[in-house]
Amino acid sequence: MIKVTFYDSVENHLLDFAVIVSRYRNKWIFCKHKDRNTLEFPGGHREKEEDIAAAANRELYEETGAAEYTLKQVSGYSVRNFDENGEHSIELSSLMAGKKRR
Repeated sequence: MIKVTFYDSVENHLLDFAVIVSRYRNKWIFCKHKDRNTLEFPGGHREKEEDIAAAANRELYEETGAAEYTLKQVSGYSVRNFDENGEHSIELSSLMAGKKRR
């Protein structure tokens, strides 16, 4: 079972990933994941000592080439994976919204 919980705020040092939801020319931006056959919002792991906003900027550029935009943190969320024994893993992520600069 998977459980997703949203939070108004999460301390920066607790966040593992940045996920960027954005549009370009009225179309949602998705990237094909290199290891799975899925389309996903751009995003990825935060590097050691990296601020989550810096991680979001880096990931959006690496995955899309986007250079002129503004990002705003929308929410924090956790994803908990429960196995058949009730054990779980948890990942904390930051959900960011992207907008092209004019």
